[in-house]
Amino acid sequence: MTALLLDQTPMALRAATLEQTILDRLEEETVIGLDELVEMLPQYTWNQIFHAVDQLARFGKIVLRRHRYDYTVFSTSYAA
Repeated sequence: MTALLLDQTPMALRAATLEQTILDRLEEETVIGLDELVEMLPQYTWNQIFHAVDQLARFGKIVLRRHRYDYTVFSTSYAA
């Protein structure tokens, strides 16, 4: 049971690092298309990035909007 918990810790740290990386990128650019974000972070899969973006949006740290088939990520400081 302990081994299972230890195996999950690096993944949780990686997710937290990804979320912070996304927040850092949004501080620089304020508005980023999801596809553009995926291109900026080739070390992560599309699913990992979308999950992190979804979690950040649910907790109100970013704004995620969909227009037709495109997703756009906004900094909360961006006046939309």
